[in-house]
Amino acid sequence: MASRNASHSDDDVRADAKAPRRERGRARVAALLEGAGAEFAEKGFDAATMTAIAARAGASIGSLYQFFPTKDVLADALLEAYLATLMEGLGQLREAAPTLDVATLAHRLTRALVAFRAAHPAFAPLVETPGRSLPAVVGVRERIRAEIAAVLRAKAPGMKAAEAQVRAAVVQQLMKAAVAIQSEASFAHRGAVIDDLERVMMRYLDETFGDPGAGASRGKR
Repeated sequence: MASRNASHSDDDVRADAKAPRRERGRARVAALLEGAGAEFAEKGFDAATMTAIAARAGASIGSLYQFFPTKDVLADALLEAYLATLMEGLGQLREAAPTLDVATLAHRLTRALVAFRAAHPAFAPLVETPGRSLPAVVGVRERIRAEIAAVLRAKAPGMKAAEAQVRAAVVQQLMKAAVAIQSEASFAHRGAVIDDLERVMMRYLDETFGDPGAGASRGKR
């Protein structure tokens, strides 16, 4: 069965994935994805095995292959599930953005990816594995940036699309900086740095939304 962990062409992999039709099957798939997430988070994509994933899920290897014929298909499905969760969270922020003050919006944006990565530790290994080209990975950054741009335009409806893309790229980099510093477990001052990044985010959003003086006063809170 080891060969089934290897990559295959799209013709003999993607079309074989089985979607569950009954509640029992959906529960089984959820358990398999949870097991895969734990295995990928602990060992990374390359070292993870289908046998270990099935064991974590309390399922037979046959049951795993019934729904996910290869490790690539399984990883792809898991990453798509993670992205759906992230997009849903950003979508909720987009809906709330018109009613949020800049300080609150800055807080939620700065910490959105930190919270998401903490809740989904397998996300980074799947996205950042060298040499992988899973369909779900393609355009991940662009998808996230587009949703951030939508958040900004929801707050400032008059903002042009091109400007929103530029502003979203800056916001995205600040969000990623918060993730990067949070990952430095040996650094004792992570919280203080993320607080400072939030203040930087707030001042940038103040300028973005045309209220450059507000950041100074809110920064004292």
